[in-house]
Amino acid sequence: MKKIFFFLFVSLILVNLSCTTKTEEKPDVTIEIKVSKNGYQPNVINVERNKVVLFKITAEDEGIPKEPNSKYYGHCFYILPPYDVMVENVGKGETKEVKVKMVYPGHHIFTCPYCSDFFPTKGDIYVK
Repeated sequence: MKKIFFFLFVSLILVNLSCTTKTEEKPDVTIEIKVSKNGYQPNVINVERNKVVLFKITAEDEGIPKEPNSKYYGHCFYILPPYDVMVENVGKGETKEVKVKMVYPGHHIFTCPYCSDFFPTKGDIYVK
């Protein structure tokens, strides 16, 4: 029984840690990203570990058209887990922001899950 409680406790801590990357802390660096049907610019980003990055995502075109029965349109910016940070529905000419504490070292991918089947929207973040 103690093993089960220990496993649940550790799992709760790990889930809590994974939710702490999106932050309201003051950014250490700002990275401006342009997104279009041609992809992200820049599509390779290098950042230092434990820095807070303000990502500013600007859509240069319309991306996915807004459909009556869909909640998704335009472009998005999604950093895959362990970050699991999403900025949705960035319309043409619009800029949206998110602050992320870059706590996980290594190679991470960002993409637009709802237009990656149509457009080359993928990029790489290297946290050193």
